[in-house]
Amino acid sequence: MVKILQNNQEYPTCYLCKLDPRTKLLSGLLLILSGVLIPSGHFLEFTLIYAWVFLITLFSHQTLWFILKSILKIYPMIFFLTFLLPFNSINSGHNVDILFSLKSIHIYYNGINNFIDLNLRSILIFSSSLIVITETPIRAILKTLTILHIPKWVEAIVIYMQRFIIIISIEFHRMHLAFAARSFNMSLFAKTKAVARMSSIYFSRLIDRSERSHLAMISRGFYGEIYTRYQLSWRFIDSVVVFVHLTVFTLFILGWYY
Repeated sequence: MVKILQNNQEYPTCYLCKLDPRTKLLSGLLLILSGVLIPSGHFLEFTLIYAWVFLITLFSHQTLWFILKSILKIYPMIFFLTFLLPFNSINSGHNVDILFSLKSIHIYYNGINNFIDLNLRSILIFSSSLIVITETPIRAILKTLTILHIPKWVEAIVIYMQRFIIIISIEFHRMHLAFAARSFNMSLFAKTKAVARMSSIYFSRLIDRSERSHLAMISRGFYGEIYTRYQLSWRFIDSVVVFVHLTVFTLFILGWYY
């Protein structure tokens, strides 16, 4: 997460960075909606949307390896939430749906399809969100939220969480360095016990840092209002990009549901 936030800045030579933040947020939202609304089993459309995301990545300052590494880091959680789907079936009463059977364990065709479907959706949504976040500076996101009249507390949460994630990383690095310096000759069991005890101390320190950060913000005059001098600039290319995404999204919806 910290590396993602470190990439959250402008690059003069990046074509995607030059687009208006409203263009990127709206286009990213349409891609995410496409991943949510696409009917199950439409793998051709999945392929086309993935190809479009790949093309967008070529115009960003991020490398494909960075996107792939980020996906690989989040994928174990996606797999953990979906790995039981092949063992469940809506039509489990029909033996024709069974792909493989071992005693009382059955793997179903539609269970595998559901597993693939949810994995493709999750990766597509995460990739789209990642591109928008890394290609849009945080101050540009705040300016866009202000223009869209998003509640002030949402803006405050966005800017506060950006800073707090960095604080979490710093605190973790300090405790990990201290633990590594004292645990070079400890057994695995002793290390596990030490890490379990450190977890409560770690979260206590995070709560304390959070309260001190909030008090520091209030002492400097913060009362929920976020100010930024970032200037938005809507150009013709922004209109073209939004029109293309909106047109493709509309055609997909019409083809899927009508």
